[in-house]
Amino acid sequence: MSYAIHKQTYSGGRAYRYRVLDEGGNVRYLAEPTGLLRPTPTRLVEFFDPDHNRVGRLQPSEEAWWRHTKRYQVFMGDDTEQPYAEIRECVRLVDLLLLRLPYYEVQLGRYDYVALGSRYGGRFYEIFRLHGGMAEEVAEEPVGEVGVNKAVEQSQETRAQSKRAPHPSETRSRVGQIQRPPSGPSYVIETDAAPLRQALTVLAALVILIDLALTA
Repeated sequence: MSYAIHKQTYSGGRAYRYRVLDEGGNVRYLAEPTGLLRPTPTRLVEFFDPDHNRVGRLQPSEEAWWRHTKRYQVFMGDDTEQPYAEIRECVRLVDLLLLRLPYYEVQLGRYDYVALGSRYGGRFYEIFRLHGGMAEEVAEEPVGEVGVNKAVEQSQETRAQSKRAPHPSETRSRVGQIQRPPSGPSYVIETDAAPLRQALTVLAALVILIDLALTA
């Protein structure tokens, strides 16, 4: 299943709205980064239905700007206490030195995902589900289907020889991707994971955070 996000910007290039469309081309949500309009800008993003009734928000945590991990919570409806999901934007020192994109950890109920990006690969970001692994260890590995398959094949050979327990970064599976097509929508999200398909606001929040990080 795929979703499209159209970014609407001011003349200076700053986004004021994201239109989130389903596979049939119907607008499901309007997302507005209202936090950028505050005297002290934040990454607060509010979600509205097509009639502009507020249905949720992406709330940044109050953390120091210099921290390498920033936390965001997704709230739905009028619930102001129990977050629907949490997204963590992670940047390590090695990522800064090598000009790598941030990676993102997504906690959605009992499911954990990690989104790994590449500036030069065929896929902009790939989404993996973690099965008892650690996102930071997965982020050390090459991004891209070829790199992942090669790493898995090598790990399987080594494990067969040594009969050791699998490394945490091997216990994951690719469940989706985020692309930036040359024309049409700004971003296209594809996923075959049922929890993510049922959490379009979380997918949209992830893409908006990625976009805001690119334009910061």
